Amino acid sequence: MRWLLLTALPLLATGCTAVHDPFLETGSIRPDAPPISTEVSPEFAAAYLPSISGRIESVRQTVRGDFFEQAIVYSNATASAGENVLTVRVGTPAEGTAFLRAPMRRAILAEMRQALPGVAMRINAAAGQNTHGVYGYATGPLGTSGSCLYAWQFAKRTAPLSETAMGRIGDGNYSAQVRLRFCHPSMPEERIAALMGGMRLKLVTSQTFDMLRYAGGSGGLRSQPVSVRAEPVAVIDEGAEPRRTPKRRIVEEARAEEPAVIRNAVRVPLPGEAGRHKVTVTVAEKPAEEAGEKRTPRAKSVLVPLPETAALTAGD
Repeated sequence: MRWLLLTALPLLATGCTAVHDPFLETGSIRPDAPPISTEVSPEFAAAYLPSISGRIESVRQTVRGDFFEQAIVYSNATASAGENVLTVRVGTPAEGTAFLRAPMRRAILAEMRQALPGVAMRINAAAGQNTHGVYGYATGPLGTSGSCLYAWQFAKRTAPLSETAMGRIGDGNYSAQVRLRFCHPSMPEERIAALMGGMRLKLVTSQTFDMLRYAGGSGGLRSQPVSVRAEPVAVIDEGAEPRRTPKRRIVEEARAEEPAVIRNAVRVPLPGEAGRHKVTVTVAEKPAEEAGEKRTPRAKSVLVPLPETAALTAGD
């Protein structure tokens, strides 16, 4: 019986250590935080519109693995709420079905209602076409002379196939989903659809992801404002431009100080003067003006022997 207990003890100890403990298994913890969106320079935009759309105001992007999304914002001259934004999502088919085929009509209607609430949008039956293939679009009136555009496109490849196998590996199998929401106060519906026709996607390869990651993390330090003191401006005459005069540093000359009175000063005789002269030290009493009475300074004679004189005295 004792032998059985001794044999079972190691098995019991092994069973205790095999209990699942998530605090000990740190590898099982998965970060669920969403990727951080950063703002980059407009030169890193993955797509752009024709010049009639205006200039790019900002580019917000999110990059993770083999996927990135950019919101390329243009100026909005209308009074309607919302941004004129060109949205580009690039990824591989492994990211989901969105990078395998064009969006469904039901999904487009939901996106359009959210992007342009209150605008009566009408999907055009005839699809448009640009450099990257066909695209769908819908337009709607805005005010008396303006209009709004919502366009969508699926680009199966973001870069042409390379001739070599190594080049194809570097290119990657990237597809793009593009959305455009744009409103203009004076552009008619017949003309606003041309914005999507002139849309251009930049080539996206694996090197593009490295560049965008660098762009998102290459923040620069803002220089602190330098406080500038205003200089005096001298006006020559009326009608003439003011002329700046250089600053002059006013250096206050040090006043000559009165000689200090050293009391009980002792004069040390030079070599050769020992034994011949006595050193007379004048001790100045309190000034007569401060004492309130007239006094004459008195003299005291103090003999300061030199080293050689002290040696002779010690020898005697």
